[in-house]
Amino acid sequence: MSSVQQRIFIGLGSNLGDSAETLLQAWALLGEEEGIECVRLSDPYMTAPVDMHSQHWFTNCVGELRTTHPPHRLLAKLLAVETALGRVRGEGAFGYEDRPIDLDLIYYGEVELDEPDLDLPHPHLYNRLFVLTPLCEIAPEFIDIKYHVPVSELETRLLAKIEQGLERKQLISRNSWDSA
Repeated sequence: MSSVQQRIFIGLGSNLGDSAETLLQAWALLGEEEGIECVRLSDPYMTAPVDMHSQHWFTNCVGELRTTHPPHRLLAKLLAVETALGRVRGEGAFGYEDRPIDLDLIYYGEVELDEPDLDLPHPHLYNRLFVLTPLCEIAPEFIDIKYHVPVSELETRLLAKIEQGLERKQLISRNSWDSA
């Protein structure tokens, strides 16, 4: 492990079962891991499925972590939490599926990776309000390492593309943990 703590952002999502409770359980499990500090968690957001067909809406949020674990080890810990909370990844599955939990590594400090099992920053964050909106809630000033602008600017750009019809409409509404 490195001795330098990295500022990490992860996306948490669920559209099966008690989604809000599952996300809070995932957050708690991550906080129990040695070498991981849970800093803050956004409010939950109810979002219509993006890039998949499902009748189940998602509950999404973004969390900020600090860790000394390298990116691949942190990813392994995220996948272990998913498994502990009932996520079964279909062998040979194609596309997105309904799931009880999904943990995505969005940013790992200023690290850029383009590997078969891990891309950083997450390649789809730029066209997903369910990532950008909760991220902007907790860290609007965070500078994206690809475009060198605050993530709040990335959200503004995506909203403009949606308004202009260049991106599909994305339904999202902020909730609270008490009422989620």
